[in-house]
Amino acid sequence: MDKHLRIGMISMSIWILFLILLFSFYLYITKTPFSYLLDEETGGFISGGFFLVWALIWVCIGKHYSQDYDTKKKIFIKKYQEIDIKYLNAIFKKAYFADIARILSRVSFVAIPFYTAVNIKDTPHLKDYIFVGIFMIFSITTYIYYKKNRIKKDFS
Repeated sequence: MDKHLRIGMISMSIWILFLILLFSFYLYITKTPFSYLLDEETGGFISGGFFLVWALIWVCIGKHYSQDYDTKKKIFIKKYQEIDIKYLNAIFKKAYFADIARILSRVSFVAIPFYTAVNIKDTPHLKDYIFVGIFMIFSITTYIYYKKNRIKKDFS
């Protein structure tokens, strides 16, 4: 099996495990039957199709990022040939994931006003404060990681 496809399958498996845990906890806490998650109109066909489509999307995401990682690593190694390969791999990993952290920081920062506009109608509840706080903490944490581990020069 292709390395990139294998990583795509791993990302899909992690996504499915995340969904199973999330929905299991939700159903357990709310004491709701499993049939609540299935659409009644088609007997669960749309719900199952949605689950399958997202699983395939996560295969593609994992495959794409694996290919992206390898391509950028080759470019980075060519650009900084004078550095020892052992240190070069560590530097590249930090720089690559710092770039992803920058993107995640921006997305979670932008999610705050959108969450507020869509979900808070009258007065905010504790749940709203928790969600906005999680977005803020995640945005700040990923931005600090980006600032700490980035390379001043663009390596892409």
